[in-house]
Amino acid sequence: MTHPVRSHGFTALGPLHEAFARLTGWPAVITSLLLGAFSAVAFAPFHFSVVLVISFTGLIWMLDGARSHRKWGKAIFLRSWAFGVGFFLISMHWTAAPFLVEPEKHAIFLWMPLILLPGGMAIIWGVFGAMAGAFWSSSPSRIFIFALFFALAEFVRGHLFGGFPWNLPGTTWIPGGALSQTASIGGVYWLTLLTVFIMSAPAALVDTRESRQLAVRMAPSFAAAILIALGWTWGAQRIAQPSAQSDQFVVLMDSGVPQSEKWEIGPDPILIEYLRMLSTQEGEAGDIVLWPEGALPTTLLQDANALDAVGAYLGPRKLIAGTTRYEITGKDMRDYYNSLTVIDENAIRSGPVALYDKHRLVPFGELPATRIIPFGQAMSGILPGAIQRMASDGFRPGLGPAVIYADDIPPFVAMICYEGLYPSIPRNANLGARADWLVLISNDAWFGGGMGPAQHYAQNRYRSIETGLPMARVASRGASAIVDGLGREVLRAAPVADAPSGWNTSFGRGRLPLPEPVTLFQTRIGLILFWLSLFLFVGLAFLTWRR
Repeated sequence: MTHPVRSHGFTALGPLHEAFARLTGWPAVITSLLLGAFSAVAFAPFHFSVVLVISFTGLIWMLDGARSHRKWGKAIFLRSWAFGVGFFLISMHWTAAPFLVEPEKHAIFLWMPLILLPGGMAIIWGVFGAMAGAFWSSSPSRIFIFALFFALAEFVRGHLFGGFPWNLPGTTWIPGGALSQTASIGGVYWLTLLTVFIMSAPAALVDTRESRQLAVRMAPSFAAAILIALGWTWGAQRIAQPSAQSDQFVVLMDSGVPQSEKWEIGPDPILIEYLRMLSTQEGEAGDIVLWPEGALPTTLLQDANALDAVGAYLGPRKLIAGTTRYEITGKDMRDYYNSLTVIDENAIRSGPVALYDKHRLVPFGELPATRIIPFGQAMSGILPGAIQRMASDGFRPGLGPAVIYADDIPPFVAMICYEGLYPSIPRNANLGARADWLVLISNDAWFGGGMGPAQHYAQNRYRSIETGLPMARVASRGASAIVDGLGREVLRAAPVADAPSGWNTSFGRGRLPLPEPVTLFQTRIGLILFWLSLFLFVGLAFLTWRR
């Protein structure tokens, strides 16, 4: 049972509000799904942020109508859930790419990334949407309620069962631009809260109250405009000057081998391509060379021939590379790790200079050791191979965030692929002595050639904005670049001539920027600002609430 919806406020928007609010049943669900799908273009590589105004406004107006239903909880849940399904399906459709590397084996399981993943994550939005409905009103209060519960939903999504904080609304702003700089104050979750409020504020211009208090209806939009103006002004002055450069040169190398070929051709052709770049491309003594996650389809630290060749070509330089490694734990038993290692020309004799083990494992991509999780062996048999196939029985997680110290290398925070999504990793690593830079290695070849690599790179750049630390990023068939402490790209690796056919081999060499001053996000105030702002929104919602 529903009640008639009559819209009041801006006359031109009244019929549109009524059209959304009166939707019921499947039309409401399908419209919500389409609005969520439309939201995907607000993120990299498009960054059409303004579409969130349309999507959030349409959803809020449908929640206005759903709240008048007798079973309003179910109605609001379904609309919020469908909105999430549309968003996650379109913005993360690339999660199906690993299942297509060997389609003859895994295409039958495409329902997992295309149905189970978006449908499961959208449940969080549905639940928090229904919770927001319990406090819903037709006044501008609903804008604060919507932003409050949506931001809480995103916080939960980023932390529940390890979290999957991909495409948080706060990352809609172009990284390195003026508005993205506000992440240095309270982090990306705080920016998400403000972003959701800003983008949903126009929904308050129309409601079902007969009151003609136009100024009250305009208040959220006015507040949103002030936030935009303040954020842009502050951010613009922050990025007005070019970044200062250190004397340290960083070299980015990626063989760019297609993921479908990597395991067929073996390590030798890939190693030869890296050695060719070490010997023919620009470089000097003291350079820090970076290779991506799982650069070679071999356990580099346990492959004497490969390690000897790398040391010979490396010379008086240091190499930071991603590799699978193992530790023998018993008879016919090994523990595998997805690792980042620092080696020099003496590695064949003295071993690695430093070592870091990835501790945030990719769900379904890097199963924990199958002997320690229920049905682990069965799952490893049906899912696409782990990022390094040598670890067919799964990975052990590392100890946690850390600043890596190695001879003649500025101290850095190491992150491997998926870990670059988590603001807590570089922040927690820097709670003691502060690092000088961030190092992120990734294998973006798993993401396909579309939106996935661009989204990953954009979100990684927010880690530099939050910490004020420059980043060197090298990603297989993704964006390999140097980013300053404000999230601005200062160098992008370029294609290499004479690369093997079909390979996206890339190379870049540039100076590492100096760190920016410690950000507010790195302080205790920055950590609690998200929660203080949530309490502020509770107060604002109470002050503006009307039945």
